[in-house]
Amino acid sequence: MKFETFPITGEAYLAGYFFALILSLGLTLYLIKTIRGFNFFTFILNRLPATTGESVSPFGGISVILSFLITLWLFLILGLVDARNVNLFTALTIGVGLMLILGIYDDITQCPAKTKLFAQIVIACILYFYGFQIDRIGNLIELGPFSILLTILWIVGITNAINLIDGMDGLASGIIFFSCLTLVFVYLERDIVEASFLAVILAGSTLGFFFFNLPPAKIILGDTGSLPLGLLVSLITLLPLNQGHTDEIYYLIPVITLLIPIMDTTFSFFRRILKGVHPFSKDANHFHHRLKNLGLSPIKSISILFAIGFYFDLTAMVPVYRINLIPNFIPIYFIFIIISVAILIFILHRAENKQSNDE
Repeated sequence: MKFETFPITGEAYLAGYFFALILSLGLTLYLIKTIRGFNFFTFILNRLPATTGESVSPFGGISVILSFLITLWLFLILGLVDARNVNLFTALTIGVGLMLILGIYDDITQCPAKTKLFAQIVIACILYFYGFQIDRIGNLIELGPFSILLTILWIVGITNAINLIDGMDGLASGIIFFSCLTLVFVYLERDIVEASFLAVILAGSTLGFFFFNLPPAKIILGDTGSLPLGLLVSLITLLPLNQGHTDEIYYLIPVITLLIPIMDTTFSFFRRILKGVHPFSKDANHFHHRLKNLGLSPIKSISILFAIGFYFDLTAMVPVYRINLIPNFIPIYFIFIIISVAILIFILHRAENKQSNDE
């Protein structure tokens, strides 16, 4: 299925952003105050400590997802966006709804990693046949039968990347917010209407939650939030490809703006395989854990990662505004990124060793 492009006014962008933000603030505050009244969640609350050591409200992602979906459908019903977007909104709602159910189930039962991965692949396959596909790399390489494999890898990979960095208060929601803002600027500059609108709505929905998720958090995303949010980010980045925007830039920008979760997940994946454990099992060796082990407070740890992520977001826009640089820019930039990440890892490793020797 091809999703057509329909015009959206600048007023709709602004109204959507602020409506989603206010709705998210209200829903998140409501969840914080009321969810403790449900005995069904008592046993979960008792095992989800915040940085203060007190229980915090789980399932915070519900407020973000509801804010996003309510804003989309309300704007469609009111005629603020073209009614012909109904197919796109339906596909998003089905995919996000299924991933939300999986997240809630996982938060309640702590389902095995293999079961969760299988369910994610099934959801990715459904969305592939809805039209979220990577059919080619640039304008030259046709993927053919490998299209579905690469699409599933991207959807499942980004979904789990966001899920895995959600190990410190405020980190995942902050990364999503800044990444969405970057995508908004990139897609608006290239007149990619629907993807930029989805990104601005998700940015507003995430920011409303982010205020309550900063350390020490009053509410957390849980798998209920991190899984569907990761899915949404992956689908927003695939939408331009569906609409015929296949230049190299549309593959490059999502990778750059999501580089922190992508690199963290990649290192974690291979680290666990080398240790002989399941690649999706949990450990305490992510970037944010290592910063915390250096003695940094949670707020300082996420601030450092935000600063690095913001740097990536800013530099991601270079090929957008300097189109003539694209052919030479891509290999040079990736070499620069690899060197930068290697230096970061070296500094962290050296600092950890120094700290261990001092102790």
